[in-house]
Amino acid sequence: VLPPQLPILASSVVSLYFLELTDVFKPVHSGFSCYDRSLSMPYIEPTQEAIPLLMLLSLAFAGPAITIMVGEGILYCCLSKRRNGVGLEPNINAGGCNFNSFLRRAVRFVGVHVFGLCSTALITDIIQLSTGYQAPYFLTVCKPNYTSLNVSCKENSYIVEDICSGSDLTVINSGRKSFPSQHATLAAFAAVYVSMYFNSTLTDSSKLLKPLLVFTFIICGIICGLTRITQYKNHPVDVYCGFLIGGGIALYL
Repeated sequence: VLPPQLPILASSVVSLYFLELTDVFKPVHSGFSCYDRSLSMPYIEPTQEAIPLLMLLSLAFAGPAITIMVGEGILYCCLSKRRNGVGLEPNINAGGCNFNSFLRRAVRFVGVHVFGLCSTALITDIIQLSTGYQAPYFLTVCKPNYTSLNVSCKENSYIVEDICSGSDLTVINSGRKSFPSQHATLAAFAAVYVSMYFNSTLTDSSKLLKPLLVFTFIICGIICGLTRITQYKNHPVDVYCGFLIGGGIALYL
């Protein structure tokens, strides 16, 4: 019997493919003010980003998954030893703690994590396409041709027409997908989810290990989001709302 999340996960992956890797769905063209300084920040190439999207996806997917598998393995070995007596080798079929139960439990945790991460990415893409909120570097890559307007910027400083003269349409469309920050939503989901896993799995006898692991993942998620502000990829409100969305989905799951 297939897991009930599998069809939803498959449809989410297909939807992400069309939203991220094709031009089938384009962001809304929202207006902007002439010579807006908040949208005229320098554009940093993806190869020069502190945390590129591919690195983020690798860390957000693989990092918590590997951590959960290792954690479940350690927990399984400890339970096996406890059931067989201290100092004895763990038995993989020790009463109630057999290998199959360990594998099902680990796969369940990892499966929910992957499902939630795909759902978070999908929700983020839908909001970005629906709002069309410009990134801080938008006017730098858009290169608006103000002379093509029927009126001057002094008469009407808010522009709703598409007057971009930039040659790279992919970068221009990416500049219209700033809210919320995808880095912030994915990083927050992964950090909160794996932190809650540690908080619910580790016992109080672990002393400082639990808060150390929890705060490490949370701080890494925060740093990942803040780099988007320092490198002019997102506005502060994009990152803060991304933290709320990603963390909220993790809490719900």
